[in-house]
Amino acid sequence: MPKQSIKREIGDVLRWSPKCKEHFFPWRSLAKDVRDARSIAEAGITECHRGYLLERFEPRYHLLVYPMNGTGEVYDTAHTTTVQPGELLIAPAQKPFGYRPKSATWRFMWWHLLTDESWGGLAKRELTVRKTVLSEPLRKATEELLRESRGRSDSHREISAAYVRLIALYIRRELAASIGFAQTETGDRLEYLHSLISSDLARRWTVEEMAKAIDVSSSYLHRLVRQQFRMSPMKLVTSLRMERAQEWLITHDAPQRVVAELVGYQDEFAFLVAFKRYWSVTPKQFRKRG
Repeated sequence: MPKQSIKREIGDVLRWSPKCKEHFFPWRSLAKDVRDARSIAEAGITECHRGYLLERFEPRYHLLVYPMNGTGEVYDTAHTTTVQPGELLIAPAQKPFGYRPKSATWRFMWWHLLTDESWGGLAKRELTVRKTVLSEPLRKATEELLRESRGRSDSHREISAAYVRLIALYIRRELAASIGFAQTETGDRLEYLHSLISSDLARRWTVEEMAKAIDVSSSYLHRLVRQQFRMSPMKLVTSLRMERAQEWLITHDAPQRVVAELVGYQDEFAFLVAFKRYWSVTPKQFRKRG
């Protein structure tokens, strides 16, 4: 995303426009030890309109913003850029930043992360906007957490705590590519790669692209994937494509040609051959059997 160089003074400002809505999670419904263990301080979903402005001079927490609809403008003291659905804004603690809607309506979910060792890698970052592969599962988990956390029964609290754990895992996986892979475990790298491939199966993946995505050499990627998944990197891609194709054939009436394209096969015959080799039946036979 291109940035514009500017000079800007940033204070502590929160300006609402009349139509703005914000849904905070009622943290009182969650066990404090669960929140602390996951190092998540606050969270919410905000829908803002033109006139809204938030600035923080020395923010106490690391901030993650996942746009859901519309476009926002984010800035620090020297640069400004935009953030939109499919992207993630990372604003480290203690570093000035601000944001406001760029479109008529901007809706986003946000998370405040504690400045402890759990998120230590974020302290070394600058204000960042980058692509995300986990915004959709995070959206689903966040909306479910919002619903469950409004309840007051023990089951509501237990389910809410489970969603906090799930969301923390998603965030850690997402940040594996942002904090720097040198500081992350092998499992985190491979989880991120798995999510990256799954989110873009139509892409023409190569071993070199996959290795670059997790900052390792091609030969080392082969070793990692074989150790973790007991197959080569390209067979991992094929496996994910075939599993997704199976899901599409079961749950949708889309023609075989369309399913083939969605999982990365421009040639329908090549898809048929790959599917039969993997599942031992053709896509047509699989649909009849299902």
